[in-house]
Amino acid sequence: MKDIGVGVIGTGFMGKAHSIAYSGSASVFGTGLRPKLEIVCDLSPERASQRATDLGFSRYTANWQEVVYDPNVKLVSVCTPNDTHAEIAIAALNEGKHVWCEKPMSSSLSDSKKMLDAFKDSTAKTIIGYNYTKNPAVIHARELIKNGT
Repeated sequence: MKDIGVGVIGTGFMGKAHSIAYSGSASVFGTGLRPKLEIVCDLSPERASQRATDLGFSRYTANWQEVVYDPNVKLVSVCTPNDTHAEIAIAALNEGKHVWCEKPMSSSLSDSKKMLDAFKDSTAKTIIGYNYTKNPAVIHARELIKNGT
């Protein structure tokens, strides 16, 4: 199985969720890629250090640019406040990094369009964390509403 270096920016609830999911994804999905938790970022160096220890990252930083420009990181998870998504995702895409960006995509249509342009200029893959769209309960609720139930 081939390793892929992962950097997670933001260590709140979603950053922890992404990190835990990466840790177990190879055993669950067996995709041929094994995420390697390279570096985690939080504005607080103390919290970043603690998250690195708790979640199994090799390193930590308080500077998101260190994650984006790290040559060992091939996939960046953007789990920061919404108004920072565009700047981080665009920088990562410009470096050829794959990007998982939490929802919402950004805090403005203009920023979202800039993110789209950066994606089109990149060979990287991207995803926005709209994870509940395939949830069976949500699909069932959608059908109930559609049928007027």
